[in-house]
Amino acid sequence: SKFMRTMISKLVKMVIYKKFGYKVDIQINEISATSVDGKTHVHLNVDGDIDSNEFKKFTKFIGAED
Repeated sequence: SKFMRTMISKLVKMVIYKKFGYKVDIQINEISATSVDGKTHVHLNVDGDIDSNEFKKFTKFIGAED
């Protein structure tokens, strides 16, 4: 439901900030999970917005800077 997607988005946003220090606005558009033969497949459709300076810090952190 939209309410659950909003709650999960807020939780993910909070965890990313606490764990890594990056302020990211997350919006989960779609989430689904299917379980077949002991394996679970999770599909997420997510949009995120981040300040350009925060993004530069992030790419430097993961070693993917230009």
